[in-house]
This record gives sequence, structure tokens and C-alpha cells, in this order.
Amino acid sequence: MEEKLYWIWASGIKGLGPRKLKRLLDYFIDAKGIWKADIEQITNVDSIGPVLGRRIINSKKYFNFKKEYKKIKKFGVRVVTLGDKCYPKLLKEIYDSPPVLYYKGDLSALNIKPTIAVVGSRKCTTYGELIAEKLSNRLASMGISIISGMARGIDTFAHQGALESGTTCAILGSGIDIVYPPENNNLMKEIINNGAVLTPFPMGTRPYGRNFPRRNRIISGLSLGTVVVEATKKSGSLITAEFALEQGREVFAIPGDITRKQSMGSNKLIKSGAKLVQNIDDILEEINFSSLLRTDIDLDSSNNDFKNKKSNNNLLDENIINKNNIIKKLTPEQKKVYQRLSYSPKQFEYLLNVINLNSAELNTVLLELELEELIEQLPGKRFRLAT
Repeated sequence: MEEKLYWIWASGIKGLGPRKLKRLLDYFIDAKGIWKADIEQITNVDSIGPVLGRRIINSKKYFNFKKEYKKIKKFGVRVVTLGDKCYPKLLKEIYDSPPVLYYKGDLSALNIKPTIAVVGSRKCTTYGELIAEKLSNRLASMGISIISGMARGIDTFAHQGALESGTTCAILGSGIDIVYPPENNNLMKEIINNGAVLTPFPMGTRPYGRNFPRRNRIISGLSLGTVVVEATKKSGSLITAEFALEQGREVFAIPGDITRKQSMGSNKLIKSGAKLVQNIDDILEEINFSSLLRTDIDLDSSNNDFKNKKSNNNLLDENIINKNNIIKKLTPEQKKVYQRLSYSPKQFEYLLNVINLNSAELNTVLLELELEELIEQLPGKRFRLAT
């Protein structure tokens, strides 16, 4: 636990966001290394100027290891850092993944099961409630873990639907010791027993409005795709959808009544290119869940359509063999890019941040792979393996 306390200290320094902290971690190996460094060593790191450097040094005077440890132990909170193997794999792929997450429950579902975010308006319609609950229930019954924000409205019904048949994970915009909204106290306990509740914010953090965009980025970052059930023109769910696109993840939307304000945002998403969802297959066909779900999951008879998609193991094996043969023929730079791509589109910005190539080099390699018909470019400068 001592090592994680250094991470908690570093992540709480004002002005030291995830990107700058990652640069320090790359330079000093771990958070303890940052603690031991002097001002000269710290300011040697790119983008860490003297003002931030002095702030990092001075912050040591005010961080109380014993007090922090007692607080974590008192509330039964667990901590996972970027340095831990159990850190959610999908979240680790985004370029500004939070260095520290506080959680209660079991994180394993986030690494074992495929994940889908279901989000939407707080002031939702009865139709939205029904769709969110039914959709989440069906996806969870297939072994897919549902991610949402435990807010009022669509988020609440998404969690409730998932809990009826599987697992779900809630991302908070506050400290884990603060239940928001307060009426979801029992729901939070259920989620902890059948999944996990997690947050990047330290204990005692109130649910300020500025926290929620950061929360939304984590929701999309944890998910292979985001389904927007209902959203107004200025809904936070639209921000989650934007983050999903930036991260190279899928965006889906449920069509709604054109006369209702709750449908304006989700209908606009569809108009802009989000995948329209009329039934469960619209999600399943876009993301290759058959290669992600565990083979020991027992699907009930109502899911025969999904069983049929999942049972074609020979085709799946053939695809893997073909991919390995392709990789052998690529240049080192082409391999770097090709191995980062999947059938789920990735944004150019995402590739630029995870591959050691500059913008011009990446553009060249992507064009080479596209000319070889190994990948395809989609609107919005998104790329995926050729189907």
C-alpha cells in the first residue's frame, strides 16, 4: 500500500495532470522516484517548468501518509494505479488515462468481459427508461458488462437493467465516500456487490459540475462502444460520445421522438454518423463480441441469434492465422500501426499518442496500409482493419 500512497500524493498535485504525470513516471520509473527527486531533476523533464517543479517539491510537506492510509482503510476503499496489472486494459489505451482510481467491488469484469457504456439524459422519458433497462439487461445476459455514471435518469435504469442479469460498473464524479445522487445509495451497494464503483477523485471530493467531463471520459475509455439512449442538445452524454470518437471507440444512438427535447441530442448523433440502434443486433454486428466473450458463458435460449454468431470458431481461427501471416510481411513501422488497429475504428489522434511516430510518418504508414487494402479509412479520420 505504501507504493500506492506515493501515487495518490502525485495525482493530487495541482497542475500536474495525467499527461505531465506520465512524463514524470516515464523519467523516474514510478511515483516514489518522483518523491525522491530534487527540483533540478524534476525540471529536467519535458513540460515541467520551475513553477510546477517547486509546487511538486512543496507538496511533500503537506501530504500525510498515515492520515491518507487510515482514511482509505476506514472506508474500505481500494486503489489501483497505472502501474498495476489489474488496471483496466481499455482505459490504459487512451492517451490521458487517470493515474489513480479509487474503487469498491471487483474490477476483474472490466478486464475479463467486453464492456459497453449506456448513458443518457437525467430528465428522461418513460420510453427512455424502458429502453435503457431492457437494452442493458439483454447485453448483460450475454456476458457484456455495462458501464454508466450512476446519475439520475438513464444511467440509473441502465445499471438496474444490468444488475438483473449480469454485472455493471459505475463511474462517479465525486469521491467514493460521497453517494451522488443520494437516492442511489442502495443502487451503489448493489453495484459494488455485482461489479464495481470507481472514481479518479480522492475521498471527500464533492460532485462539482467540472468533475463530470473527466468522469465521462473514463466512461467512454472503459468501453468498446457507447450507446446514447436519450440526450438533449447540451447533454453530458454528447460529451461522452465525443470522447468515445476521440478514443477510437464506437458510438451508437437510440432514435427518439422528434417532438421531444430529450431526443434532440441522440437524433443529432445519428444524423452525424452514429450507428442507429433499433435492436440488439445493431450493436453486436458492429463490435466483434464473439472473439471477446468467454466461451464458458451460458446464454439462454432467447439469445440463439448471438450463439450462432459465437459458434463459428473455425472462421475466427482462420482470421487469426491470416492476420499473423500479414504481420510477417510488414515493415517495422507498418507492424506498429497494424497491430494497434482492430475492426473497431481508431481515431488518428489516438494512434498518434500510442505509437512512436510523428504525424507525417503516421500518415505515410496509414496510406501504405490502405493502398495494400489491409486497412480502411472512415469519416472523421478514423481507421480500422479492412473487413
